Amino acid sequence: MNNKQFIKKLKEVQKIGLELIKKKNKDYAREEDPYRNFRLSEMVNVPLEKAILIRMTDKISRVSTLLDTGKASVIEETIQDTLLDLMNYAAILAVYIKNNN
Repeated sequence: MNNKQFIKKLKEVQKIGLELIKKKNKDYAREEDPYRNFRLSEMVNVPLEKAILIRMTDKISRVSTLLDTGKASVIEETIQDTLLDLMNYAAILAVYIKNNN
């Protein structure tokens, strides 16, 4: 794979990730507050940013286990799905920090 092909693949993955965020945001949040599900963490005194980080560590843990074992117990969620979620959480946190600092 050369650099041009690499960039093309990255764009494809990011496009898939964005479509996934759009779908999940409809299930987890509200139109007026895209961070609604993360804000619920504040009810137990966990800041929104930390709530996103916790979800990221869950995904990192799952990727690590999948890489070690080579198999998933939840067949419907592949390592690629988990990596997309991790990428999306990082993007969500980046946007939140940029807009709130």
